[in-house]
Amino acid sequence: MMTTLIAILTLAVSSFMVLGSLRTVATDTIDILATSAARAKTNGQLTQKLAFVMLWLMIFALSYL
Repeated sequence: MMTTLIAILTLAVSSFMVLGSLRTVATDTIDILATSAARAKTNGQLTQKLAFVMLWLMIFALSYL
């Protein structure tokens, strides 16, 4: 019972911390994606990276069907 309580409390605190700074998380994510895309485009690796991302998205999508 104590382990369950600690796990639920940890989950609640973690969720509260993420939701409390959601704007910062979203801004940082967009900045990183834009920087990575620009760098991949400059290096000529954009197509390869997009194909890799699409492969993993397809794997995850098919695993839930």
